[in-house]
Amino acid sequence: MSAKPIRRSALLALALLMAAAVPVRATTPPTFTVVDSIYPGGDSSGAMDEGESVAMGGYLYFAAEGETTGEELWRSNGTTTELVKDIDVGADNGNPDNFAVFGDYLYFEARDDANGYELWRTNGTEAGTTLVKDINPGTNGSGPDRFTALGSFLYFSAFDADGEEVWRTDGTASGTTRVSDIFPDAGDSYPYGFTALGSYLYFSAGDGTNGDELWRTNGTSTTLVKNINPGPNGSSPNDFVELGGYLYFEASDDTNGEELWRTDGTESGTTLVLDINQGIGSSYFYDLTAYNGTLYFAANDGSLGYELWRTDGAEAGTTMVSDTNPGPDGSYPYDLTVLGEYLYFKANDGLTGNEVWRSNGTTVTQVADIVSGASGSGPEYFTLLGDFLYFAAYDGEDDYIFRTDGTLTEIVPFPVAGQHVSCDCYDTNIMAVGGRLFTTVYASEIGREFAWLTEPTYVLPETNRDGGVGSAWTIALSALALVTLAAGVGLRRRAGPAQR
Repeated sequence: MSAKPIRRSALLALALLMAAAVPVRATTPPTFTVVDSIYPGGDSSGAMDEGESVAMGGYLYFAAEGETTGEELWRSNGTTTELVKDIDVGADNGNPDNFAVFGDYLYFEARDDANGYELWRTNGTEAGTTLVKDINPGTNGSGPDRFTALGSFLYFSAFDADGEEVWRTDGTASGTTRVSDIFPDAGDSYPYGFTALGSYLYFSAGDGTNGDELWRTNGTSTTLVKNINPGPNGSSPNDFVELGGYLYFEASDDTNGEELWRTDGTESGTTLVLDINQGIGSSYFYDLTAYNGTLYFAANDGSLGYELWRTDGAEAGTTMVSDTNPGPDGSYPYDLTVLGEYLYFKANDGLTGNEVWRSNGTTVTQVADIVSGASGSGPEYFTLLGDFLYFAAYDGEDDYIFRTDGTLTEIVPFPVAGQHVSCDCYDTNIMAVGGRLFTTVYASEIGREFAWLTEPTYVLPETNRDGGVGSAWTIALSALALVTLAAGVGLRRRAGPAQR
């Protein structure tokens, strides 16, 4: 009998064996676990709802109100939920906010009765949660904000007796200093929009003469990049996004209105990309998002309303992707988020209300119509985890968490009937930490608390490829060796007569 059918059968068996050895991803949505340990019972801790939330070292850090502590800094990895520190001891609120991870520490603004709102940091322990520096001595504090890392320093805005200016810190009191006094004589330059490009930090600030314009600093030298709109009104540059060695941003001048600009850090290299809404009219674009080497955003050209646009930095390469809601009303795309090969966002086509859409850069299609009719589900807080885009949306009765992979869109269940999403709501009320998703939840029995789930597709499940005895992979690889040996013997036997 020929060895060919035998080899085919063996290879088919091997393929089935190998397929059985490959871990199978979960196809049903995971279930949330609700945590009601911060303020047990019907009273609310407001976890993830009192301020920003941020991930560091496998933990979610957030502000929450305990039974006896007031609003303070907490953390959770789902398994362990604990108070980091009661900064303003007792029932008073420490109000931790404006979180930024830098090195091995989380930096933030918090208050106590002695110092007011000042700069703090934590490594996650009570002992490691300390005041970095009392920048503005007294009970008013310095109000540190807009933390942005550049090199070995964390930059931020803060005010003291000389007004609000740019500061930086290396985590020590002596290494926390004002960078420059842009608006001298106790004036406030009000720096904002901090964004790093190369070895410089770019931002908007006013020097008392020119209004808010584009500045940059490397920590030693602070200079005006360009006076885009000369005079006291300024151009108010903001919404900075880096792409391909340029910083793109929104700015306004008296000729073009508020439009899309970019800079390479030089005055001559700071130019208008395109006057999208021709003349003094403004396109008021928003949500600059990098996708496949191109920037996508929402803009209004003055006739079609807010629609999805894209730019490669050239005037000719700045075009509208789709007129999703034909006519002057616009579809108002928001929350542009990249998942896999697509750009996801919410939009209103004028027929189905605000729902989830996606684009491949050329075409635009609706992902799901969660609530039929013109009212829409109002999806928001898009968050990536594993193979899915998670978001909050209205299902016709209440707000819940949904997820989509672009093909299947499904609701993610809470464990008890009547539990649903409820928050004030901060943009960080849905957060991914490692393979877990955290969000807010409300029910009359627990008040407003937080819940978490584990997303199986975040990483491949355990495969034991290192060769544990009896593992699926060990058996499959052993079978592969035997079949390869048998196939080799068969080939040698068939080749023998020809070689002789």
